[in-house]
Amino acid sequence: MSRQDLDDADDILFAHPPRKVTRWLCGCGEDYPCPEVRFAQLVRHASVRAAP
Repeated sequence: MSRQDLDDADDILFAHPPRKVTRWLCGCGEDYPCPEVRFAQLVRHASVRAAP
C-alpha cells in the first residue's frame, strides 16, 4: 500500500460515515405497512369516501 492509498482510504471513510436508520416494523415482522395493512387501509379509505 502506498501513502496515497491510505490517504484515499481516509478520504472515503470521512465522506461515508455510518448513519443510524430507523424503520417501522409491523406486528407480523415485515416493514410497516405490510401488504395486509395496505389492503386494510385501502378498504377503510374507500368506505369513508363512500359514506354519505
